[in-house]
Amino acid sequence: MPLDSLPFELLSEILDSTRDVETLHQCVLVCSTFKEAALPSLYRTITLKTVHQMDEGLHFGALETLDKYVYLRPYVREVKFLFVLSDYARRTRRTSSGHQVPQNLWVNSLAKLPNITSYTFCHIPFFSFPQSQNRFLPIPHEQIELTVAALANCSLLDELNLLYRATPSDISRLNRLKNVHTIRLGLPSREVLVAVRPWIEQCDSFSVRDAYALDSLATIRPHVSNLSMLHIGPHHALSNRDLLQLLHCTSKLQELDLFYDNFLNVQLLNKDDRSSLGLKNLHKLVVRHQGVSNKSQFMELFTWLEAVISASPLTSISILSDDSRECNFAMPLMNLLAKKPQLDFLNIPQVVLRHPSLRTLFGRLNNLRVLSIMLVDVNVLSFHTSASPGELNFNLSALYLRSSKTTCPYSLVTPQLRQTISSLRGSPGYLRRLCQEKQTWKALWTSASQTGRGGIDPLKDEYGLYSNATEEDGW
Repeated sequence: MPLDSLPFELLSEILDSTRDVETLHQCVLVCSTFKEAALPSLYRTITLKTVHQMDEGLHFGALETLDKYVYLRPYVREVKFLFVLSDYARRTRRTSSGHQVPQNLWVNSLAKLPNITSYTFCHIPFFSFPQSQNRFLPIPHEQIELTVAALANCSLLDELNLLYRATPSDISRLNRLKNVHTIRLGLPSREVLVAVRPWIEQCDSFSVRDAYALDSLATIRPHVSNLSMLHIGPHHALSNRDLLQLLHCTSKLQELDLFYDNFLNVQLLNKDDRSSLGLKNLHKLVVRHQGVSNKSQFMELFTWLEAVISASPLTSISILSDDSRECNFAMPLMNLLAKKPQLDFLNIPQVVLRHPSLRTLFGRLNNLRVLSIMLVDVNVLSFHTSASPGELNFNLSALYLRSSKTTCPYSLVTPQLRQTISSLRGSPGYLRRLCQEKQTWKALWTSASQTGRGGIDPLKDEYGLYSNATEEDGW
């Protein structure tokens, strides 16, 4: 079909499904038709970055464009406010010298965006210093107050991401946004966690990226019973037993992302520790662990995991090693996962699978759609040759592969994988190598040639999350 005869509605629908900003930018430059079709998708997410202070206040290019093309305002769904440290220092000096900061005209422009659903406050590190020293820095209180005033009538605003050093007074101001049901904190202090507790009780989703202040169950346990999504990142002080006790209060959970710190753990000996939590609504689970290295520690992790998922209708699970420790004891985990026939997403990039493990996966998990694994031996890919006719079911649409072993070069993996998949599904599908450094490589196999998957991180491709919990957008 000639490009000029493509219906505008169809073109708009195609571009609306595109999440790559650079692609949308290029579409705007093609022609006037492409520009009109791509602009609504391009302005689905806007970024407000403080880079200088004009005489009449802060200026943001995105808001100025929206003031010029007012028909784009209803398409804006997500706003990211990026505060620059150098600008903060300059503003502080100007205020302390008696210079009156003029009226910020951007507030009125922001208030005219009726369909904002997510707002992010983020402090950009000042790169002259180590990033760890500037990862979460304050944003002036007046900036928070102006933003709250602009968003006060935005009835669709459901999500707040506070990726800066928030204060209890900031929480008090932001709590005036009554429709917010998702709160994500970067590095909250204990005082902030106390201030936010009444708000958590009204929320559906709560996340703490760096949980230094989470030093006891009493901090949040009485306030999480209504949550459908909970994320607790690294650096908390909760043992495996503490985490189980916390989850006993979260029967409504549908999504769970936890950091399992083996350095804090105690042995799960008594019957209450090992009993099912009754998470009958849990569908998606991400466990990020550190300090788990030997067989007994992995067995303890799997025992803990069984208590978490035994009663759940789990469809997605990721088990990720924060310190890149490999698990060479896969069968207990495979036997546990085999009890979840509805599982369709399995992300275990540090678990070493061998013939019995792969036969268990493809023999018991008939709905498995996405799989991410590590290869240590190319001969593992011939697991199907020892299976009985009809024993295995291969319904994958995406297979993420990685290896760091000299025993598993990519040049040998390619023909063996194609042969195996052809035997299981009748056609070889599509395989591409994504990166290679010395003996380390990553590859993605897909059943279709065009899937929109980046291939590096299955969590990002599937849910927009990151396997690395320290990524800026990961939860």
